[in-house]
Amino acid sequence: MSEVRSREDKPLPGIDYSEIHIPDENDLGTGEFTTVLDPGALGKVNPIISSIINKPIFQLIVNINAAEYSVSALLGQADNSPVKSKKVYTVTEDINVKNSLFFVVSFKNWEISGLTLNGNALAEK
Repeated sequence: MSEVRSREDKPLPGIDYSEIHIPDENDLGTGEFTTVLDPGALGKVNPIISSIINKPIFQLIVNINAAEYSVSALLGQADNSPVKSKKVYTVTEDINVKNSLFFVVSFKNWEISGLTLNGNALAEK
């Protein structure tokens, strides 16, 4: 049982880095996906889409939209099959888009189980 951990620095404008962590390579449907935004990124680029795709076995897409005060996450396989889990979370209107922001999507058994912003759980919409 080996873990999977992969980090990508500066994958897209506005993203400092993204990182996937799956504790057990035999259970790809359980883990965490982190996206860290550059300071001020949401004030310049909106929405920001962060993703990890490993065709055909895994994909996770996070859409951070400050204008709508929401973050959506989609999890599934990258083989054109239906999405296994989709959740939308509310970001408070007092979000400071000038700061660096740290989003973590947690998932278990191919189901998105939560999303945090700077360590604080966000409410599901």
